Amino acid sequence: MDNNSFEHKLKELEKTVRKLEEEELTLDQSKILYKEGITLAKECNRLLKETELEITELKKEIEKTNLQD
Repeated sequence: MDNNSFEHKLKELEKTVRKLEEEELTLDQSKILYKEGITLAKECNRLLKETELEITELKKEIEKTNLQD
């Protein structure tokens, strides 16, 4: 799986959340994991927004093509 894929980043985020919830961590460890989680969540959100934009543009192209037919 591509390390930059949405699926990979989401799995990493899920692992991070599990560690925060299940493990006994120091404050510093928790802070580091929390920051990693925020970064992963932002990257997932960015990838979702990019995909949403691509789908919207594809729909517009299809509608434009249908109007020309």
